[in-house]
Amino acid sequence: MFQETIPILAEDIFAILGDKQSVEILDAVFTGFLSSNGIPNQSKKQYYVRLKRLVDIGLIEKQHRTYKLTSFGSIVYENHVKTMDKIIPNYWQIKSFDILKNRNDFPVEQKEQIINEYIGSTDLKDVINTTHLSSFSVVKRFDDLIVEILKVLDNAEKEVYFATSYHDPHVSSKVFEKIGKGVTIHILDGNPEQITVESRLAAIIRTPPNRETAEMVKKIIKSPRFDLKRLPNLPQSFMVVDGIQVVYDTVNFINPEQFTIAISKYDDAYMAQRFIEYFKLLSKDATIPKLMEEMKACSNRR
Repeated sequence: MFQETIPILAEDIFAILGDKQSVEILDAVFTGFLSSNGIPNQSKKQYYVRLKRLVDIGLIEKQHRTYKLTSFGSIVYENHVKTMDKIIPNYWQIKSFDILKNRNDFPVEQKEQIINEYIGSTDLKDVINTTHLSSFSVVKRFDDLIVEILKVLDNAEKEVYFATSYHDPHVSSKVFEKIGKGVTIHILDGNPEQITVESRLAAIIRTPPNRETAEMVKKIIKSPRFDLKRLPNLPQSFMVVDGIQVVYDTVNFINPEQFTIAISKYDDAYMAQRFIEYFKLLSKDATIPKLMEEMKACSNRR
């Protein structure tokens, strides 16, 4: 059994990484040249205070009269100290990526190709995932997809097309929030019958957690900025934000209900337009939920 200790905080680690003398000790331990006399240009007090701190926080340990990086220390050293050693000398080249991405006289694909070619020709290829510097990212876990959806949805300022066959309460809350801020939301609901968007909205109206929530839901349903349609056999989930950002997942043809992989495109008006057209094509076979018709009819009678 491991003894419970006070949890290590990220700021504790970054405080050490921001201290030049502590990093010098880590460098010495990593290379195996940590002298019992300490580190050049460090007083004995400076050396022993930092050495104890590194041991206490679990980055290094003493073994057979010498110090070595712990497993935790190795991960921190490899992913931060050694990574920065490769990134900082390329600072101005990386800075030029921002200038290139802001130019309008280059197609997106050409910009990404230039960035990828440069990274591939330097030691940055070992420490930088090119998708972090490009206009797309790949999502391999469903939990990460929800995070990605929330991130892209948060960028919405005008209009969202959202074809969905899954439910997440955080996404629903973000959709309501965006409608309240004046964003138009088009939803094509492909969820199973028991968890359709309509059934969830009806449940809130029928047994509201509080009056404010019930009134908010009724207001959203009646809003011209909220467009909900039902398509039981939705072939794919995707979202388009403001005609430029797209998130879409691929279908597992053996088991269509199983998540496989998703792609986010952050700056692709052409792809966004294709997905909007696809959304409108799918909508031709969709139906307007009864709840929507009743609520809007009631609103029109008034």
